[in-house]
Order: sequence, then C-alpha cells, then structure tokens
Amino acid sequence: MAGLTDEAVERSLELLISASTPSGFVASPDFDHYAVIWARDALISSLGALASGDPALTQTVAATLDTLSSRASSLGQIPALVDPTHGTWDFGEGGVVDTTAWLPIVVAEYLSATADIDGVQRWWEPVRSAIRWLSYQDVTGSGLISVAPSTDWMDAALTRSGRTLHLNVLYAWAIRSTVEIAGALGEPFDPPLVDPVSLVDAWFWPVPGVGVADLYPNGFAHSALVGEYERLAARPRAHYVSHIVHAAFIDVVDVLANSLAIVSGMAGGPRATAILGSLEPSSHPWPSKTYPEPLPPGDPSAMLVDAVDSAIDPRWSNRPGRYHNGAAWPYVGAFHAAAVARHHGASAALPLLERLAGANALGRWRFSEWIGDDGPDGAPRQTWNAGAFLYAWNMLG
Repeated sequence: MAGLTDEAVERSLELLISASTPSGFVASPDFDHYAVIWARDALISSLGALASGDPALTQTVAATLDTLSSRASSLGQIPALVDPTHGTWDFGEGGVVDTTAWLPIVVAEYLSATADIDGVQRWWEPVRSAIRWLSYQDVTGSGLISVAPSTDWMDAALTRSGRTLHLNVLYAWAIRSTVEIAGALGEPFDPPLVDPVSLVDAWFWPVPGVGVADLYPNGFAHSALVGEYERLAARPRAHYVSHIVHAAFIDVVDVLANSLAIVSGMAGGPRATAILGSLEPSSHPWPSKTYPEPLPPGDPSAMLVDAVDSAIDPRWSNRPGRYHNGAAWPYVGAFHAAAVARHHGASAALPLLERLAGANALGRWRFSEWIGDDGPDGAPRQTWNAGAFLYAWNMLG
C-alpha cells in the first residue's frame, strides 16, 4: 500500500496541474458542470497545492484568490462559483456561506507557505470584509453565525441549518487566520469574537454546569433551549453536536465538521481522542462517510427534505448510503486523515491515508466525487480530492 500512497501523491499533483487555469483551479477538468471555479472546491484544492510547494501550483492558488476576491459582493460575500469564460458568477440558489470563511483561511495558508506580503496585501480588504459579512450572520445574538439550509457543501436535499458546527468551526478558524494576516501586514483588526473557539465549544459540546443564559450578551435564553442543553449535558459526549435549530440540538456525527475542529486546532487532548474514536466507523471501507450511519427515511432530525430530493436529478438523491447521506467522500476522508495526523501522529494516520489512496484509485484513478454502497459515483477527477489528499499527506511530515 505504501507504493499506492506514493502513486496517489503523483496522481494528485497531475490532477491539480490539469485543473489549473489562469483564473484558478476548476472543480474538475473532465466534467462540464465543474469546469469552472467552484469556490469551495478551488479553495480546498489550494490547501494541497500550497502543501506541495510546487511554484506553478502556488501561482494558481494566487489566481484563485484573485478571481474570488475580485467577485466578492459589496458586503463581502464570496461567490459560490465564477465562470471566467462567460464573465459570470453566482452566489448559489440557496445562498453560500462557507466560501466566505474559506477565503481568509487559505490566504493565511498562502502567507505561511510563501511569506509573500505584497501578494497578501492585495487580498486584505476582501479578507476583512469577509469576516465582517460573516459576523452579520449572527442573527441570534449568541456570537455564532446562523445559516439557511444548503449554504455549505451539503447543498442538496440533506441539509443542516441554524447554528451549524461546520460553519462555526470555519468561522472561528477564519477569525484566527485573519488575526494572523493582520499581524503580518501591520493592519488594524478588531475580531468580532475575542475567543470564538471557547464559544463554539460551549455551544456544541454541552457540559453540566454551564449557564446557557450567560452565553448570550443580553443574558436571556429561551427555557426550551436551556432544557435541551441541560438534557444533552447530562449525557457522555464523544463528538460535537451537528447543529442547533431553534431549541433542538441535532446530535448526529458530522464527520467533516468534527475533523475540521481538530485540524484547525480547536479540539485537542482527550476531546480530540474521543472525537476520533467516534469517527473511526466512518472510515471503512473507504474514508470517509459523511456520517458513520446514514440517516433513514423519516429520521426525526428532519435533515432530509423529501420535496427537494424528489425534485432534483436522481444522481444527487440522498437515499441512505448515497451522496451526502452516508456515502464516502474522499475529500472528507483527507481531512479525517489530517485530523488523525495532527492528534495522534503520522504513524497512526498512515493506514487511513493508504485507504484514501485506494479510494481515489478506484476506476483507474477516477478521483470520484463520492463512493456509495455500489462503488464510485458522482463526477470524475474531483480536484479537491487531489488537493485535500496532498494536504493530509503533507501533515504526515
């Protein structure tokens, strides 16, 4: 398998090169729908491009950041996609939030990899505006951002909404990244949250003795929310809550969001050990499923919107074990492997990375979008699979 992992590195580099354009990384060079700059795909791909140290790929990262930051809305929102050929860009049918958080994260990674102060300076205003726009998504007054369904990478019929772990982990990471960028540039920056990590911990990892009303600046919390928090706090915990909708804490295992909490440095120590234990079932046979177990029809979490699932193309259906509902997504597996490497070290992460190499190799190195119960599926040659693989591989040292 070590030979397969080495080949996966080379194949990943080849795919990133194939996906490089003067405007940035396309989501897939071999699938028309994805042959444009899909922002989240391009930014996640950029992490691996920077980790590779390849000068040409680093230039494509800079082009990606130029393209996306120049199409930001007047309020600072980063688009969902940019089509340079037709001169158009789009903010998503349901609106997009995660791309705006990924921008500062990748700019900080670019600065760390290149020390290119002049390059980063031209992205400073879009980065600062991105954080401002994200802070305006705090509609509950809790400091956390709240979102509508389908505003991150899970943008089909299986949705999360309200205060989601995924987007608030990215928000906390983006704030920390912006503090780093501001310090390097000598620019003033007042973060919207002084300690975003502690706030995310307090909300998404309920523990006994927390005064929920104290988490709000105004000191008021609805009694139903307090009751649900205290009910969850009385249980043993091994992972973060997925999302909070009104007073409901949806307590399922979001594999990507929990992995990102570790990769970003938010979760460590015994908490990270517990999380990785809860994620382990999601990594077989291929890393890693969106959830260790798919959500069945009629699931009380109400995450699956049947009206949407029946309206969209069947290839995006979320039947159990397909698409977002418990299928394995290799880019998710890469962040899972990166989390293991960060917390347990390279030797512990290597078996997971080897299985991930095998997942990308299915179908003669198809780099499939996702792998369901029936094998590889979705679009081929997904650039973020290659970028995320290189990102994880680099963390193994």
